[in-house]
Amino acid sequence: MLRQLQRHIKLIAQIWTALFRLRTFSISVAAMFMAGIGFLTAVIFLPRWFQTVAGASATESGYNILPLLAGLIVSAVASGQIVSRTGRYKWLMFGSLTLLAVSLFLLTNLRVDTDRATLWFWMALAGLGIGPSFAVFTLIVQNAVPFNMLGVATSNLTFFRQIGGTVALAIVGTMFASSFQSELVPQLTGSGASPQSLALMGQAAASGALDFGKLTGTGDLGQALQAAIPALPAADIPKLVAGIHQAFSLGISGTFIIGVGAAIIAALAAAAMQELALRRTTGAQDASTASAPDGRRPALPAAD
Repeated sequence: MLRQLQRHIKLIAQIWTALFRLRTFSISVAAMFMAGIGFLTAVIFLPRWFQTVAGASATESGYNILPLLAGLIVSAVASGQIVSRTGRYKWLMFGSLTLLAVSLFLLTNLRVDTDRATLWFWMALAGLGIGPSFAVFTLIVQNAVPFNMLGVATSNLTFFRQIGGTVALAIVGTMFASSFQSELVPQLTGSGASPQSLALMGQAAASGALDFGKLTGTGDLGQALQAAIPALPAADIPKLVAGIHQAFSLGISGTFIIGVGAAIIAALAAAAMQELALRRTTGAQDASTASAPDGRRPALPAAD
């Protein structure tokens, strides 16, 4: 049993070594990993903004990210057609990932008073930027490896894309929480609320009666504040709500900086990619060919 496990581990290590020796595969995985971080940043936090700041329900927040999904679908289909007809993909991927970086940079300007149409436009650009990554990187990887490694290579690409999303959730979530907490006091102080209300808020937060994490969700924030701190003057509640919403918006917009950096790294990786001619043969024909245009398509390691 132990020897069989050791053989499986050895085989997996051999396969990974063979795959990652391929420059095209390694760069595609790295670029997909970084692009996943940039994309998941938008997918995770934009619905939260719509629910908390714009007052949308969970269903409505889903409708509001349709421009992002529409851009993704359109660019994924279009990029597939372009690569199929031209056989070129390197600069297409560089351009799309650069567009993703630009769109995420625009999203760093998200504020309470951001116009909805403007936000939809930024989201559509982000969708157009990420779409080719989901469609074309799979084609690039499958084109770079021998037929008997297609399944392994494709599953590895999907695996690292999901890992990128997991890393994004951990890093960006921590960054958002820190940014929101640091912006909360300045925004509440600048909201125009009376010192009395600010003091009541501080006391409630210190005693645990007020949890800002629970307040920044769906529902009427003003009513939640009034229920948590009944002594709050009614005239100050809209001002306090505006301050919390502004801090929340700044916290979310700051997270997109991580996405911008990740998208830039992904674009640079795509620019360093070696563009291979697309396959025009079947598996049997490919097996009879000595090597691919770059001469570096490895054979699948065999088990002992």
